[in-house]
Amino acid sequence: MKSKEKFIEPIEKVNYEIIGSSKIIRECQNNASKIAKSDAPVLITGESGTGKELFANFVFRESRRNQKPFIQINCAALPESMIEAELFGHVKGAFTDAVSDRKGKFIAADSGTIFLDEICELPVTTQSKLLRVIERSLVDRLGSDTPYKIDVRIISATNKNIKEEIKKGNFRKDLYYRLNVLSLHIPPLKERKNDIPELVKYFTANSKENKILDNDAINKLLLYDWPGNVRELKNYLKRLFITSNRQIIGPNNIDIEISEENSFLPLKKAINKFKKKYIMDILSANNWNQSRTSEVLDIQRTYLSRLIKELEISEASSEDVKFKE
Repeated sequence: MKSKEKFIEPIEKVNYEIIGSSKIIRECQNNASKIAKSDAPVLITGESGTGKELFANFVFRESRRNQKPFIQINCAALPESMIEAELFGHVKGAFTDAVSDRKGKFIAADSGTIFLDEICELPVTTQSKLLRVIERSLVDRLGSDTPYKIDVRIISATNKNIKEEIKKGNFRKDLYYRLNVLSLHIPPLKERKNDIPELVKYFTANSKENKILDNDAINKLLLYDWPGNVRELKNYLKRLFITSNRQIIGPNNIDIEISEENSFLPLKKAINKFKKKYIMDILSANNWNQSRTSEVLDIQRTYLSRLIKELEISEASSEDVKFKE
């Protein structure tokens, strides 16, 4: 049995959701707190799995509207044929299946906040109608001639490069300006890896499995870039807790693939790796002329030749370009 110091005890279950004490995530939370004090529209950007929905909820809870409705919509999950009726509502008889009046999400969110996740997935025709709702604060329900006055704060989010979507004609520029009055970017997990131990503690404490990770296992998690971000880490730990037979999980139980680029190398190997790349870059810049390269490096040509041999800088490692004397 490992000593108590060799593994991280799970923290107590807590009542907050934004986990991490890194500078970058604390800055995000501070910005979100400032944004919450306003009623202006907010656009949240970031890769999938970074926690955009989490921050949208945080902005709502910190706002003056926190006792009013908070309506969340995943725009990618709405059928295109029904999206306008879902967002703006309809009256009985507006179309074949409209057997009764329907408020729609915007009217349901009146006096509160609406969160439009995956906003870039809205069809362009619906984007134009959303723009009119924002500009007029009026909702036109399908089949009704009487607009409905609303007071709604809009928070939207996307994992896409919205400016690229505008260039492609997939998103309206005028709508972007309306939604992006205030902006909040959520960084990927690979840019705040020192939050991983705290995230592991949190997910461990909230797991039904009575298992923990030792320090070496946590250190191995730090070597992975987590392209799926916090969501990927959460799901990986969930699977690990279910499938592992050990109560204390060690590094040998962590089956993620660590690239050499992210792995911790011995100092000598790391120095040699840097030397090799640096010398190859200088050789390439000087058309693989060793004499000129040795002058640039301010070393003897014989020493350069020895380094080329020691570091195995060969025709294969230099894209079959031969060294010139």
